[in-house]
Amino acid sequence: MARILVLDGHSSAALAFVRSLGRAGHSVYVGFAKGSFAPASFSRYCMLSCEYPNPLSSARDFCDSVLNFSRRHGVALVLPMTDATIGPLSFRQEYFLSPTVVAVPPKETIDLVSDKYSTIILAQTVGVPVPETILVKELDDLQSIADWDFPIVVKDRFSLRWLGDKGQSGEVAYAYSRGDLQTVVRSRLDAMGDVLVQKFCDGVGIGFSCFVQNGEIFSPFQWQRIREKDPRGSGSSARKSISLAREIRSYAKSLLSQTDFQGILMVEFKKNPSNGHYSLMEINGRPWGSIQLPIHCGIDYPLQLVRWYLENVIPPKEIEYKENITCRWLLADFIHLENLWEGKPDGWPCDYPSFAKNLIKVSIPWYPGLRYDDLSLRDPLPGLVDLKNWFQSHLLRKLK
Repeated sequence: MARILVLDGHSSAALAFVRSLGRAGHSVYVGFAKGSFAPASFSRYCMLSCEYPNPLSSARDFCDSVLNFSRRHGVALVLPMTDATIGPLSFRQEYFLSPTVVAVPPKETIDLVSDKYSTIILAQTVGVPVPETILVKELDDLQSIADWDFPIVVKDRFSLRWLGDKGQSGEVAYAYSRGDLQTVVRSRLDAMGDVLVQKFCDGVGIGFSCFVQNGEIFSPFQWQRIREKDPRGSGSSARKSISLAREIRSYAKSLLSQTDFQGILMVEFKKNPSNGHYSLMEINGRPWGSIQLPIHCGIDYPLQLVRWYLENVIPPKEIEYKENITCRWLLADFIHLENLWEGKPDGWPCDYPSFAKNLIKVSIPWYPGLRYDDLSLRDPLPGLVDLKNWFQSHLLRKLK
């Protein structure tokens, strides 16, 4: 069994990886940025923790810290979970020589799947539907969308953009009027230099995940979002496994066959409630926040990834997984309720979830087919300390 360093211990993906790899018998270490709260480091499967400099403040210092830890402790595989650690490691893969392997694709591949505008151009090229989108580099570019209805989505081209040795997080905002649009776009242009402006797309979030090797899809899995932390659009707090849709699989195949990506990823779509048509939202070429759901359903992507990197084992082409399994992240459900309590935003064009109805749903602790991202009877501490930390931080903010 190998010594494996899982980074981004604050993330739900890290916790899923730590539990999966620990159960398989690997020696799992957990890395996290200084000053961050890392529930994964409290797991019974965490043998040792590694605190490193914030990669957004200094990518070089972060890489040096991870490299030194890996050499000191004989780490065989480094697994970054988020863009904040994947980016710096992809820039400096040559730092890590055998026997340590860093699980990141080449920088050019990462740039393609993380650039939302490049993803849209690729989708249009291969016939995958996307919301109408323009790349804005100056305010005058907005004249071309004068006939668009509001709200309009304004999103940065990258979830995380690297400016020299530092990283700057992207944002997503909604503009509800022409003046609002001008203000939001001007702000993002000043910060980033360009920004995407996109037609609002109503619908249910659909996720498709798989292992990709040479453009071929292995172990595909699909799910539907039930609740999101931010009801206007964000990561899910609850989702359920559903059967594979032929159309979704075809779209994913068309996209991924045009990239050199190798490993696990997820592709996000929106399904229009009125006509059932799909629209591509983005590609996440990294472990995703809801990766615990396929593990519960019988597809262990963390273990697949490790076996591929360390043993060159390609996973099965198909795995029959459990459908109608619901997986929730309890803490994120509390955040979902907190956002609902603030009420429907002015100008929101669609149905908005009811606080009362969702409070009842969130209050039900168990029913057949319900699983959790964070809470686990076999490994209870990460979920409990995460809840404790969140409630304490909220209480402190209210007391100030």
